[in-house]
Amino acid sequence: MSTPLIGRNAVIEMSAGSAVVIGFAQGFTDETDADLIKEFALGSDHAAILASGNKHFKFNIDKMFIDKTYQQYVYGGTNVDIIVAPQGTSSGNQKWTYKSCVLTQSQMKADQKGIIAEKVVGEASDVIIGSF
Repeated sequence: MSTPLIGRNAVIEMSAGSAVVIGFAQGFTDETDADLIKEFALGSDHAAILASGNKHFKFNIDKMFIDKTYQQYVYGGTNVDIIVAPQGTSSGNQKWTYKSCVLTQSQMKADQKGIIAEKVVGEASDVIIGSF
């Protein structure tokens, strides 16, 4: 049985040219899904074709607010690559690279305690799973 990862060691980098670590990231959510292709033939109540269709690679990043960079990426439509290293960046550990991401939403939250957080949402054209 494998041992679960402890997220506090994760690293998230964003690249609009060269990769830069996203400071004080609090979380990353990956949502990968595929459209279902289902076609029926006359006279049958069972699918004649059942296949995986178009893939969608969506993500959310929760982080402490640092500056307006990510909001500008949303406004400007800048494509970025995002690298997620759940185990950190040690040699041989996993690395997920989200290619040609479009950031579709940036939210900022401030509360009574003075905590300012930001959520960045987007979708990638592809995800490549490899290692460092």
